[in-house]
Amino acid sequence: MMLCFMVKIRNIITQTSFTSNITVSTEYLANETNSTLVSSDKKLETRTQYISPLYNQSCLFKNLYYVHSTFTILTIKENYLPEYYLRTDAFNLWPIVLNKREFDSYFHLEIFVRNITNPRRNPYVTLYFDQPWYHNIGYALFHGLYAAYVALIRFSPRHLHPFRILVGISKCDGCWSEDVYSRFEIIKQLVLNKLLKRRWFIFDEIIMGSGTFCQRFTENDPKELMK
Repeated sequence: MMLCFMVKIRNIITQTSFTSNITVSTEYLANETNSTLVSSDKKLETRTQYISPLYNQSCLFKNLYYVHSTFTILTIKENYLPEYYLRTDAFNLWPIVLNKREFDSYFHLEIFVRNITNPRRNPYVTLYFDQPWYHNIGYALFHGLYAAYVALIRFSPRHLHPFRILVGISKCDGCWSEDVYSRFEIIKQLVLNKLLKRRWFIFDEIIMGSGTFCQRFTENDPKELMK
């Protein structure tokens, strides 16, 4: 039979407010160039698209920031963003924490990004998930990669184009799982945290929310499997 979980979700979105005290002329801001911030839509505010109710919600984030091992949404006070309940693996029953910073205007947000955070941009589509018991190829495939790919399909046609994966895994030398994950330009979250330290990172597009899409089979009587 298929084993399912029903969990009570708690509100974990953290909201903070930021107003820049830095005075920068519009001429200076228009003339300054930063190759790490070039994107197709030339917008720095986080935008979102989410699918399905809370239990199996997946979300596409555009311009999602990452610092201090935490994903951070940058938005303007006048723009409403709903609360997100994203489970990134099959065994963690609580959703991940998404920090949120709100600004009085887009001008303040842009000053903050360009002159304070100066993030490094990760282009194209990234698929994020956590994977416990990474050394087990069965868990790695059907609780991790398969479930994350199902979430990616929800935002078609992105699953038909190249993408990379950002995955939270423990260290495991010589695991088959790592060889499979490496086919998708794997970014290990542990490595990313060490490289960035206090540096900000920005994802062009990142998709997460796949914890309920894993495939599993349970049998109470092992002898039944031999029939």
